[in-house]
Amino acid sequence: MKIAIPTNDRKSIAKRTGRATEFGIFTIENGEIQSVTYIKNTHSHGDHDKSEGKHHNTSEHNGSHEEHNHDELLIPLKNIDILLVRAIGKHMRQTLKKGNISYKLVKIDDISEIISDYLEDLK
Repeated sequence: MKIAIPTNDRKSIAKRTGRATEFGIFTIENGEIQSVTYIKNTHSHGDHDKSEGKHHNTSEHNGSHEEHNHDELLIPLKNIDILLVRAIGKHMRQTLKKGNISYKLVKIDDISEIISDYLEDLK
């Protein structure tokens, strides 16, 4: 089983999944962590600024309105079984659905506690 967790510091879960600097990929076998790898989030942070910023005047975008999406996140997350997240926005939900990626909301910030609790729930 592979579990992905968005992070900015490798210690705590990122509050904003799409803006995380990387994803920790935890490979689990027989209820134990076998390996952890980190994959850089290549999703453009500039896209967030355009769609979530305070630009309501379309002339600031040269008359164009780009649709915000997280599709490029499907590449680093393609082989995972579940994505554990602190929060998830509508665009991220749509992308995960498109990629057939399961996710679960967690209420804990510390990654080691998140993994421990998740593995405990699997028993």
